[in-house]
Amino acid sequence: MSQNTCYHCGEDVPKDLNIQSKVDDHVVDFCCYGCQAIAEFINGADLSNYYQHRTEKAQNAQNKSEFENKFTLIKDPDLYPLYVFENNDVHHIQISLKGMTCAACAWLIETRLSQLDGISSIHINLSTSLATLEWQPSKIDITHIAEEVQSLGYQANPYRADKTDIDIKKAKKTSIIRLGVAGVGMMQVMMSAIALYAGDIQGMDQNLKSLISWLSFAFATPVVLFSGFPFFKAALRDLKTRHFTMDLPVSLGIGLAYTASIYSMVSKTGHVYFDSVTMFTFFLLLGRFLEEAARHKSYSNNRNQQELSSAWLIKEDEQTVEIPLSKISVGDTILIKSGENIPVDGIITKGSTSIDESSLTGEYLPISKVIGESVVAQTINVEQNIEIQVSAIGKQTRAAAIERLTDRALSEKPKIAKIADNVAHYFVILVLICASLTFIGWTLAGSDEAYWIMISVLVVTCPCALSLATPVALTSATNKLKEFGLLVTRGHVIESLARCKHIIFDKTGTLTHGQFDISHVDAIDKNQCLHIASALESESIHPIAKAFRQISPFKANNIINHTGLGVEGMINGERYLLGNLKFISSLDNKTKPSASDFTGLTLYLAKVNTGIIGTIYLQDRLRPHSQEAISDLRHNRIQVSLLTGDTNESANSVLSPEAFDHFKCQMSPEEKWQWINSQDDKTNILMVGDGLNDVPSLAGANTSIAMAASSDLAKIHADAVLINSQINTINHSIKLAKKCQTIIKQNLFWAASYNAIMLPAAILGYVPAWAAAIGMALSSLLVALNASRLSK
Repeated sequence: MSQNTCYHCGEDVPKDLNIQSKVDDHVVDFCCYGCQAIAEFINGADLSNYYQHRTEKAQNAQNKSEFENKFTLIKDPDLYPLYVFENNDVHHIQISLKGMTCAACAWLIETRLSQLDGISSIHINLSTSLATLEWQPSKIDITHIAEEVQSLGYQANPYRADKTDIDIKKAKKTSIIRLGVAGVGMMQVMMSAIALYAGDIQGMDQNLKSLISWLSFAFATPVVLFSGFPFFKAALRDLKTRHFTMDLPVSLGIGLAYTASIYSMVSKTGHVYFDSVTMFTFFLLLGRFLEEAARHKSYSNNRNQQELSSAWLIKEDEQTVEIPLSKISVGDTILIKSGENIPVDGIITKGSTSIDESSLTGEYLPISKVIGESVVAQTINVEQNIEIQVSAIGKQTRAAAIERLTDRALSEKPKIAKIADNVAHYFVILVLICASLTFIGWTLAGSDEAYWIMISVLVVTCPCALSLATPVALTSATNKLKEFGLLVTRGHVIESLARCKHIIFDKTGTLTHGQFDISHVDAIDKNQCLHIASALESESIHPIAKAFRQISPFKANNIINHTGLGVEGMINGERYLLGNLKFISSLDNKTKPSASDFTGLTLYLAKVNTGIIGTIYLQDRLRPHSQEAISDLRHNRIQVSLLTGDTNESANSVLSPEAFDHFKCQMSPEEKWQWINSQDDKTNILMVGDGLNDVPSLAGANTSIAMAASSDLAKIHADAVLINSQINTINHSIKLAKKCQTIIKQNLFWAASYNAIMLPAAILGYVPAWAAAIGMALSSLLVALNASRLSK
């Protein structure tokens, strides 16, 4: 209690009142004689623990209140869509977790929350310390979920990119301070240790030796109690949850060595090892600091902030005012200045510009945008100022959807990662058993170093490297694939891409753009022919009409569409016809066009009483680099097949059957699905498609990729989305996936080999405690650094 508050009730003590008593060897103040009497009675009855429990209860109540306030805050209607995505009765939020040190921590939180009624799913990405949570508010409140996380010994906060960055920097600052204290303490203790070791050789006065030991104790104590505090805190949590991580043997090693040295110092028997205690505490902290830095590097490099601080709102009187982004609503009109980030999804209502969409699609060239076209959050306005009408904010934006899909993919663990997590838990138990047996064995053998050999066994082993081997590599690879332009939405994709032996493509909308382009024109006046055709198609929404959208049309009247045949209309008093062979022949007996052998679509333009004045050839255009990508895939011994619903003529017009191992046309969605299932090795098949007719195939294939312009249903059933729509990205992704699998195998081999060599060496007494700490730190660090190669 403060000197100005009552020890018993906590009220302020009047300035001129001096009522004091001695409680637990401390002089305390009271506000009245009644409080003094009660306090003296409690103390005299040996009930002084009452005040301790009262303080703890008040502190817990305060923590709970602060905790609830953070999650109650996001229930504000203006903030809720910035943090939460609503999908009917299921709500989706991302939570930043503090206090996790390894995969076992993530497993514990996932397992406990999964047991709660109302939790639809919970996945944790250890590399970013983010939990992806889906829950039903009608069954469980978000504050209750947060309390469960707190009861396990972890802290949870609603995720917001800029807030999480601040938390990471704050945690990094604290880690540096702990590391600095450990480093300074270690150096001071090492200087004292040199004197003690020299005294053992040359002889030293006992009083001087005792003085140096006490100095070592003074410098080692803050290292153990402050710098080593995270290890002890995590160990207590492990004991509480009965799920052991490497923090338990580490804290045992530090604690036992520290207490044994104190006993030796006080009893003046044996030798003090404060130098070893401070040394392996420092190296453990250094290793963990570097490991976390490597893990967060891909996070900070590849994750953009999801909300900006402000936006320029255009009011009804055309005045522009800067307001917080949280106050922007759907339907508002905002100004995006040249060079600014776009904070929301919207439709351009004024101006034209170029947009840098590289953060979402990987396409480095800016995309031209005009009035009526959409822009999305996390892109950059490169050229002119524009005004947009807001269509989505916060968690409803396309960028937020991409982040959710990415986090889902990162959270879903492949089989190899789940096995590693389970092995790590039992490995810790094995370490504890081995350390105990080692101590017993060396004691029976009469060794004076039995205690310190046991400490080495506790410290040298490292299941952390085993647990980190897979998730760190997958996180780096997934983020790199997003840079390439492939958005991974399922956890098994990288593993499946690495062993892919057969890729099946759809044609329209996948290998081609899925829209007609003008191939060439046969006419005396080609430009006039195109202007007339554009005028006749100006009121049509048919896919053919889109081929003429970029051409300035003449003015046409009395336009009549003939379904499946063509269109006619009046231009400058003359009647024109545009359509296929049957249409032109049937409406103008004087016009007898000859059939075309062009493999695409042929349109005839005729003028009544004059005849055919031009022939326009349309063709679906291949996507850039599609043919080179297919050639490269086959060169790399990957089978490539085409399954399309188009006719043979249409498919052959843009693609050569010789470029594929299988070339199947006029296939229904059911036939595509049956063909895939008829293959001998279905586990190594990758399906790439875009439309509703591809949904069964995408869902039925072991791995599937949907194009960026695919239907929503196709994207839902796909395992990844090709957001840059460039086919050659698939080649790069397969190569990166194979590299990722190689690195995972390297990491697992290193982790297993390290433990297989170091554990027996420590048991045999060949590894001192300080060297054990360095070995453990390096094993985790090398795994993280090896995985970071995927980001380059």
